[in-house]
Amino acid sequence: MAERKDDERAAEPGKPVPWGLLVLSWLVPGLGHLVLGKRTRAIVFAAVILAAFVTGILLDGELTLPQGGSPFSWLKAFASAGSGIAFVLARLAGLGHGDPTAVGFAFGDTFLYTAGLMNWLVVLDVSDIARGVKE
Repeated sequence: MAERKDDERAAEPGKPVPWGLLVLSWLVPGLGHLVLGKRTRAIVFAAVILAAFVTGILLDGELTLPQGGSPFSWLKAFASAGSGIAFVLARLAGLGHGDPTAVGFAFGDTFLYTAGLMNWLVVLDVSDIARGVKE
């Protein structure tokens, strides 16, 4: 019986983080996985993140920017900006200002924050795959 290796692709402690790949992964959800040859993951992640983002916009959610004197606005802005180029394009198009009187405003915010935070997790996943920590 052949001996089984616990981790054939063990992480290399000194291996540099591919920053350019991480930036691409953040800008366009799924692009990092596509570059790494993980086509199915790329498609699924892009579809889920963009669907959550569009749903948040359609429900009158707000793409939050940091505001002085409000520490939680920085956390909300970090979550919102996680959507990458979708965040930038929506702001340039005048979308995502939010309407607090809209019925779906709170749900829209939640969808937008969730889309951004999911994309940050996808960026971390790309980093792990590129460094050989996981497949």
